[in-house]
Amino acid sequence: MRYIEKKQTQMIKIMKIAEQDLKDLKILYEELTDNKSNYKKMVQSFRLIEQNKDYIILAAKYNGKLVGSLMGIICYDLVEECKPFMVIENVIVLSEFRGLGIGKEMMIEIEKIGKERDCFYTMFVSGLKRKDAHKFYESLGYKIDQVQGFKKYL
Repeated sequence: MRYIEKKQTQMIKIMKIAEQDLKDLKILYEELTDNKSNYKKMVQSFRLIEQNKDYIILAAKYNGKLVGSLMGIICYDLVEECKPFMVIENVIVLSEFRGLGIGKEMMIEIEKIGKERDCFYTMFVSGLKRKDAHKFYESLGYKIDQVQGFKKYL
């Protein structure tokens, strides 16, 4: 668990998300996607994810309120030294809490976990229109790689 001091009375905590956080997580994801989330399915999926050590969902709480989250997924590889890598997904900080370092602290924590798990690299995709998010990722040392992302909805 990481702590960020914001004045003396305000505290941000970064920790693994718990099932009791899912109603608030639903609100975060709805801001992220501009779509409604199916809470019942979310609970079912969370219970499966919780049993798999290769899924890490972090929560950022501000004075006890969930204000940010991200998910890291450890993927095993068979090339070169067969080191795993981490895919980062669903990075969100509530709009009114952006600019306070919350996203940065969540990324530092997930990268720390990736290093502990011997990941070779982390990777993620970000929508082309999310220019502010791209600036944020670049400020953390991420570079746009010379690859083309592909997605097919099933």
